Amino acid sequence: MWKWLEQYFTFTQGEKNGIIALVSLCVLTFIMPSVYFYFKPVEHIDDSKYEKEIDAFIAEYNERKRLALADTLDDSFPRNFNPYANVDLSSQFKKKEKREIQYFDFDPNKVGVAEWKKLGFSEKQAESIEKLKAKGFKFYKPEDLKSVFVVGEENYKRLAAYIKIDPNDFPKKEYPKTVYPEKIKKYVVDINTADSSLFEQQRGIGPTLASRIIKYRNRLGGFISPEQIREVWNFPDSTYQRLKDRFVVNEIAVAKININTADFKTMGTHPYINYAYAKVIDAYRKQHGSFKTVNDLKKIIVINDSIYKKMEPYVTVE
Repeated sequence: MWKWLEQYFTFTQGEKNGIIALVSLCVLTFIMPSVYFYFKPVEHIDDSKYEKEIDAFIAEYNERKRLALADTLDDSFPRNFNPYANVDLSSQFKKKEKREIQYFDFDPNKVGVAEWKKLGFSEKQAESIEKLKAKGFKFYKPEDLKSVFVVGEENYKRLAAYIKIDPNDFPKKEYPKTVYPEKIKKYVVDINTADSSLFEQQRGIGPTLASRIIKYRNRLGGFISPEQIREVWNFPDSTYQRLKDRFVVNEIAVAKININTADFKTMGTHPYINYAYAKVIDAYRKQHGSFKTVNDLKKIIVINDSIYKKMEPYVTVE
């Protein structure tokens, strides 16, 4: 315990001197005001004499003001003179006489100031309505009357049953019918004969895709079905679905590969034969001799019916 206290409360001689000086300064600062006022007491000022002087000044000012006002009065006027004695002030504040309202059927487009006044409007209100009409405002339906500021909702409800607007005064405008040209029939695109520019005119087909379509068509030897265009690399299905009704194959004249004479490389470049099937076809041909019919391709084990159906239109044995 004592060791812990010694760590925080052990000071050098210089620190002790500084602490003593600081404490002494604080004590002097605290007692200095008391010592000062002990030797020099506060003098209390008596305000009563100043208050008397102020009261006297105010009384003198009021007296001088009263005398000055008395000098300006003309003795010719009696003291009880009333300039408004003969004026009937009540006439200035008489209530406005209540106007007698007459109700009758009316067309707000055809009545004038006199009719509006009979319906309970003041002359200024009636003139405001007529000025609005003069600027071209029309009442097409009874509800239009309440949109006028001087009429408002309350007056409209009061007069709604009497508003009669003749619809024949506002015949419907007949606008000339717009004649649109006949829709151009959707043209078709023969994907076997179309060039790049024709493909690019189709929405969704740009120069790159058009170029890939033509390259694939050349490798294939021609299309026999519009659906084959989907086999073009990276051809968007959304584009095909949008354009499939335009794609046709009018002329089927595909280039065929003679599987008896074509070399391995020629057969391998065809999309449906490729190098894997070209290898087995070449091996079968070397082992068994030339193919007598295209149907002989089925004798090769790896060529199943679906693969044969794709190859068959593009191969020949002649």
